[in-house]
Amino acid sequence: MKLAAIDIGSNAARLLITDVFHNKRKQPEFIKSNLVRVPLRLGFDVFETGEISDERADRLVATMKAYRNLLDAYDIRHVKACATSAMRDARNSKEILKKLKRKQELILK
Repeated sequence: MKLAAIDIGSNAARLLITDVFHNKRKQPEFIKSNLVRVPLRLGFDVFETGEISDERADRLVATMKAYRNLLDAYDIRHVKACATSAMRDARNSKEILKKLKRKQELILK
């Protein structure tokens, strides 16, 4: 089985893809297949102005589209995403999440 996790942080968005298998003792083991890091620097805007700029929000959307393509290429069926303080603290985080959801067919399946 393959799993993926997306971390949208203050400095970068990361996509981790892992292969999961059970060892001889039937315990799960995880082997990293790919790790991609895109330096979005969302925190620069949030910590200075309290909001994520349109330019950085657009880069986040583009990054998530690229991650969707990688998830498809690796045939990933299970993915979890989380965001850290920059996204949570931004006054416009709800609008950015709405924008991502509008692009859902490109990003999340």
